[in-house]
Amino acid sequence: MNLKSAHTAKIGKAFIKARILRSLTQEEIANLTLINIDYIKAIESGDYQNFPARMFAVQYFEKYAKFLDLDINFFDIYNAEVVDAAEKELEPQQSKRSFFNKNIIHIFLICIVFAISLIFIFQGNNTGEPRESEVQETLSKEDDLRTNIESSFENDIGVLHKEINNFFIQDKLDSIQLDVTVDSTEPEA
Repeated sequence: MNLKSAHTAKIGKAFIKARILRSLTQEEIANLTLINIDYIKAIESGDYQNFPARMFAVQYFEKYAKFLDLDINFFDIYNAEVVDAAEKELEPQQSKRSFFNKNIIHIFLICIVFAISLIFIFQGNNTGEPRESEVQETLSKEDDLRTNIESSFENDIGVLHKEINNFFIQDKLDSIQLDVTVDSTEPEA
């Protein structure tokens, strides 16, 4: 007869957590409670095969629980009907968890494939080549830009021509004027 189940292992973990919270080792517990260390290990692992009879398992379980101040009832692993009922109760929960745990990689891959397919769908049939309407629109924008640049360039050239002509006219006028100043201190020649 198998004397270990998911319930007994779960209860054993509660004992381990309580012992660790008190910063005690299994050996220290054995010395303080006068419980055989093999029985302490059996209770913490949830495997009651080390106990000679059900009565010993129950008594040591209760003594260890009282020492750790745990309010846990003994799961009667010795009663096949109780074990079967508990396993049937756990079975739906374990199957849901195990399905997710077993298939988490597959679920992750499906999500990635789904995301990639959405990206391609939203991009549409764009193959990288522009459509004819896009080409015409780009060409018309280019022509407008070229026209604006050319007219701006012609205006700038016209302004520069006017400035150059004004400079030469002013220079010519300056050279025609004679600088005739007579200084009274200079003798006449």
